[in-house]
Amino acid sequence: MAITKQKGDIAEAFVTYLLKQNGFNVLIPWGEDNRYDLVTEKNGVFKRIQVKYATPKNGVIEVRARSCNNYNVIHYSPKNIDIIAVYSSDQHKVYLVPFSVIKNKSTCNLRLDPAKNKQTRFVTEAIKYESRFDLLEK
Repeated sequence: MAITKQKGDIAEAFVTYLLKQNGFNVLIPWGEDNRYDLVTEKNGVFKRIQVKYATPKNGVIEVRARSCNNYNVIHYSPKNIDIIAVYSSDQHKVYLVPFSVIKNKSTCNLRLDPAKNKQTRFVTEAIKYESRFDLLEK
């Protein structure tokens, strides 16, 4: 098994565990051809979730809104997913980022630490999305 597949499995298992702890039903699609990894349901609200494994680097977690393999790159869209759940391997935390935050970009950087130049404009703070399970209930 490829190391990236192992990382993905770890992230999906951790996110599923946290979702179940927070009272969500978790549905896992059959097969590998879906853009989403999990579907949650709580009180009749369903959300499609793409799970990503990320390692913070220089105070930033890079969230990639695409999937790559040996043959092609697939960009996600709001037609395919509602939330990207980012599992931070160093911190053992999950960030739930609505696809609307990513907009039409292929990546979004979640800042863990303040920027060294004190910039705040156009900065996406990771803390705003840490364990935001409430976003799955709307």
